[in-house]
Amino acid sequence: MSALITFIEEKDLTFFYFLNRRLHYTALTAFMRTITQLGSTLFSVCISLFFIIYDRKAGFFLASNLILGQILIQLLKRVVNRPRPYKTLDWVIAKKPPRCAYSFPSGHSSSALSIALSLSAFFPGLKIALLCLALLVGISRVCLGFHYPTDVTIGFLISFVVFEIIEISI
Repeated sequence: MSALITFIEEKDLTFFYFLNRRLHYTALTAFMRTITQLGSTLFSVCISLFFIIYDRKAGFFLASNLILGQILIQLLKRVVNRPRPYKTLDWVIAKKPPRCAYSFPSGHSSSALSIALSLSAFFPGLKIALLCLALLVGISRVCLGFHYPTDVTIGFLISFVVFEIIEISI
């Protein structure tokens, strides 16, 4: 088991280095700083309120997914206490890092996938575009130096599980 954990940790760091250091270009960073906002709390609240007004059922479904997912994310952050990469690795490029000290799991990634899955359930024609945007949010979190790839992966997994639970229960 320890060999598997070591392998995952090595790949996590290698992929993080590639996205944060090797792909660090001014234009890409500017794009990533913009796209990452699609997983922010402000965006999540605004899009939920918009859909509650526009399509009540879709809005409440979206809000339910976001709220339950973020409760789990915030609980896990405090239980695991994994520091963000820019706090432990001296070579990380991270400008304007988030206030929250905890890295695992990624709340932005979780929110972005919750939004994508929830809206795809009501607007299936947008599914591919929404999922691509969610994936970009996850990549942005690593490129910007705020999360390791495993933080993003587990954030996505939590959103998917929450979505399935809520979808089954409705």
